[in-house]
Amino acid sequence: MDIQTAALESIPHSSFLAHAKRIGLSDGKVLFTDDIVELSLAFDLAVYTASAGRTRAIDRCARRRLETSGPDETLVLQGLQASRFSIFRTIGGCEPAGVLLEDLMRGGAISLLDEGLEQSARPGEVFAMRVAPIEEFVITCGAVVPIDHATMEECIALLISAASKAELAGLADHQRFAASIYELAIELGLMSFIAYR
Repeated sequence: MDIQTAALESIPHSSFLAHAKRIGLSDGKVLFTDDIVELSLAFDLAVYTASAGRTRAIDRCARRRLETSGPDETLVLQGLQASRFSIFRTIGGCEPAGVLLEDLMRGGAISLLDEGLEQSARPGEVFAMRVAPIEEFVITCGAVVPIDHATMEECIALLISAASKAELAGLADHQRFAASIYELAIELGLMSFIAYR
């Protein structure tokens, strides 16, 4: 996506390395991998999260582009700024296209427009990902983590221990949550099951 690429290109290399370090892909000086699927997780953190008191790269990019963007780009920019990370369970297909997902952290269902997941995801499969609302649908922001059965049991234990959906939503919104899921996915080799088209 052109907008995300522009946002990523505005991030200093040292800052990107710091995000990669959070999930075990760097020592803060050099990258340990050139695997684009694993690097997509660091890209996600670099574009959509920021330390306290700092602005996110996606927000800086939107500020620069909103003044000159047309209505379609404005819609996408606003959607990307409103993106959220969560854990989703596949319910099945939806009309006119896409996949219906249950948000396990916030509750409710969303219609996801993603051709790859539409073709490959099976009912009951669980994914951690960041999604952006675009009118009545959502789109993925790039990084998708398949959650296997053993990892899902750990996640379920964590989710059940929370007192309320508000508490779960707060956890999902915290930048460290996505980083923790991404770090675990790399450690367990879960990203080897993902192929971007």
